Amino acid sequence: MLDSVSELNVFRHVTPVSPNTATGPVAAVYDQVDRDFSTIGPAVMMLSPAPELLAPCWALLREALVSGSVPRWRKEIVAVSVSRTNGCEYDIAGHTVFLHLAGAPADAVERNQELVRWAQHGGPAPFSVGDTPEYVATALALHFVNRLVSILLDPGLRPGGMRDGSAFDGAPIARAIRADHEPGESLALLDSVPTEGIPTWAGDSPAGPAYAALRDAARRGGFLLSERARQTVQDAISRGDTTPVDEPGARLAVLAGLAPGRITETDVKTWRSDKYTDHCLLHLFAYGAITAIERIEHTLA
Repeated sequence: MLDSVSELNVFRHVTPVSPNTATGPVAAVYDQVDRDFSTIGPAVMMLSPAPELLAPCWALLREALVSGSVPRWRKEIVAVSVSRTNGCEYDIAGHTVFLHLAGAPADAVERNQELVRWAQHGGPAPFSVGDTPEYVATALALHFVNRLVSILLDPGLRPGGMRDGSAFDGAPIARAIRADHEPGESLALLDSVPTEGIPTWAGDSPAGPAYAALRDAARRGGFLLSERARQTVQDAISRGDTTPVDEPGARLAVLAGLAPGRITETDVKTWRSDKYTDHCLLHLFAYGAITAIERIEHTLA
């Protein structure tokens, strides 16, 4: 599967690192993803040109969704619900299958509408305070991944042609989803584990440092813009305003936060020219995404 994914023309705007040639931090992330998730898909590979984003993004997903004490299928309801809010068909398809593989009852979504409403709109939490870190981190992780998937992957792509989760029963991915995974192991992949700026909703969960690391790495993408352009991005995202702005970098960041599916190759080329690498582009997208997500965070926690 890895070879076929890397050879298909499914990526837009960036060229990812193949699992067959990865070294250093990227290889370390790929190894853990393969161990804990059984497959290294395009939604992981898309961030590989920027290891500083890849590692904390995976860490947040792992510590929120893959490990922890909250039943995986309940967190998959959150993942599907957030993905529906963002119109991310790739993640809707994938997490709908994962919901089945995690052992969810057939009527799980219908019987957990309070959880669906919270994931999509925020408000009172339909779960205990002790479970808050995993639920909130899952929602924020999906908001970030949804945005990058909508920008970087072919819109017609679906995860492995998944349709019916029962076809994957007994497959490695099914066993990986149902297995227990030790919390905190992904933090070793970070350049450094944050000790400050941990959100209060995270408590002492490893999802807290993972989120802080992703947030801090994504914010650094703002330094690709002038101070005036950064303010434009902040103001537009605060208003929810997708009206086109003149500065090309600010336009990309605003769309990454609010309407990632509207980013075109022309938008990217206008900003990028011969000056910026895939690494820079990913950081700019991440900056726009995290700017929007920090506002969503306040509605969930």
